[in-house]
Amino acid sequence: MASQPFGLAGAGDEFDRLAADLRATDLALLCVGADGTIAYSCIGEAMAGDIAADLRPGQRLQPRRSELVDQFHCHVEAVPGGAGESVALLSRSSAAALYAAARARMAARLLALRAASAVAAALPEGPELAAHRARLGAAARVCGGDAVMKRNLELAQHLAQRGLPILLAGETGTGKEVFARALHELSHRYAGPFVALNCAALPEPLIESELFGYRQGAFTGAAREGYRGRIQQADGGTLFLDEIGDMPLALQARLLRVLETREVTPLGGEQALRVDIQLVSASHRDLAAAVAAGRFREDLYYRLCGMLIELPPLRRRADRRALMLAVLSEESQGRAVFAPAALDLLEAHDWPGNFRELRNAIKVALALSADDIIRPEHLPPAIGSAAAPAAADERAALLAGIERHRWNLSAVARHLGISRRTLYRRMHRLGILVAVDGGHG
Repeated sequence: MASQPFGLAGAGDEFDRLAADLRATDLALLCVGADGTIAYSCIGEAMAGDIAADLRPGQRLQPRRSELVDQFHCHVEAVPGGAGESVALLSRSSAAALYAAARARMAARLLALRAASAVAAALPEGPELAAHRARLGAAARVCGGDAVMKRNLELAQHLAQRGLPILLAGETGTGKEVFARALHELSHRYAGPFVALNCAALPEPLIESELFGYRQGAFTGAAREGYRGRIQQADGGTLFLDEIGDMPLALQARLLRVLETREVTPLGGEQALRVDIQLVSASHRDLAAAVAAGRFREDLYYRLCGMLIELPPLRRRADRRALMLAVLSEESQGRAVFAPAALDLLEAHDWPGNFRELRNAIKVALALSADDIIRPEHLPPAIGSAAAPAAADERAALLAGIERHRWNLSAVARHLGISRRTLYRRMHRLGILVAVDGGHG
């Protein structure tokens, strides 16, 4: 693989990141010179094999006339401002056409931007490349600094590239839909739709029509033009079924049939429609226990659960302090700050409602703060009262340590591995006072 397509300085790194997205797909990315010579190629694992030798750099290829290209779905994009160079994206699947075209435009724009400073200054970034760079931030938004979340997302990406269904588990408010949306943005289906349906939010009689859709006149009160259900809306993209454990048993059989045949028949319709979707499901319930109790179909469970990925609750996130700061910055547009005592209380809280509870707590605190400084008295009572025993234990432990060192605060700070200033702040927060003459109380 050439490190710099067409020899354009600076294109290599970004092109390699783009190519990494393609390696587990059925796509092949080719950069072809004006004379038809392949200067760069990246062939997905599902595309590799008998055609790999024909797509190596140095081979000659005319993208619009090649017999080889005629075997596949192909999108060709000329490099803006170039001298006849083009980018071609080949796929075995017609379902890939939507994102193949976007990828080709993005790659062509990237080459043009990196060609030379004169060309780059005259060319806008373009929507495809801008969207590509924006979506790369999805991983940072979801994972933060937590190693478990990073492993979860990497595993989910690997499975999604191969079209395997994913089941997300975790407590309520752990961000399962946010995780699913980030997975969609980072997958090869990112140019397709992301369609979400909360199975617990709809009355049972409406779930069937909402999920499968209906034809004109299918039932009394049906829309005159009919309705494309969520499954059909997600064609070419990702379907996220939240709280799948609340789906009625009767509809579970219909969903199983769709997943097995990749076809959906709207209510009142006779013809089945082909769909190509990446399925991500989620539940805060123990679905294995629901299967054992007869409340959830065993065959559907194993169809949904290509891999079970459990999202950790907020109290187990290694980066929860950073997440709290990020939520505060987002909700206050960067204006507000935490007083140290308030941030310590937030960290000590158990967060049974996870991110949903955190965001609401910060909204309440911002509403009660008059100077954009969040103090303990601004937090909801449940947070302060739950942390009170922990604060009392912390005060007793610190006071005992100070007395062991006979109130030599420098020695106490060295023992705790903190600065004297940090120690003074902690003492002030816990109500341990030092008099000017060296006494204490």
